[in-house]
Amino acid sequence: MEKFELHILGCGSALPTTRHFPTSQIVNVRDKLFMIDCGEGAQLQFRKSHLKFSRLNHIFISHLHGDHCFGLLGLISTLNLLGRTAELHIHSPKGLETLLTPMLDFFNRQMTYKVLFHEFDTKEPMQIYEDRSLTVTTIPLRHRMQKSGVLTILSVKWSISTKCRYTN
Repeated sequence: MEKFELHILGCGSALPTTRHFPTSQIVNVRDKLFMIDCGEGAQLQFRKSHLKFSRLNHIFISHLHGDHCFGLLGLISTLNLLGRTAELHIHSPKGLETLLTPMLDFFNRQMTYKVLFHEFDTKEPMQIYEDRSLTVTTIPLRHRMQKSGVLTILSVKWSISTKCRYTN
């Protein structure tokens, strides 16, 4: 059976508490990690979940509210300090690259890896990522700032085994 796990790193609102961090989830498909949103504290929760930073190559930001992306700069910086060499792909609504690039240039002058931004329009549904394991599609929605809201749908491509095993 293919490996599929969901780790909830944060599920709270914009205001972090001692019990709830802002939104961030990790989907583990075949030992490849995909992050959906990166609120404050995401990297701390990532470590608490005993996940490997080296397996994270794609981050999907659902919309440009701070509670969904304030953890990105810290996570990117941590990956740099750890000597990461693999590219990191950030998929987000238009505007995130413009916001983050000056901060990355200032705080991470000697990057050990490339951060690649893949920005998408939020007005129409569109497929923004696909590999042999999953497909990621956006769906426009209304959320305070209509132009910036999307819902990210992950479709996992399953293979069904005809072998059955019963364990008592």
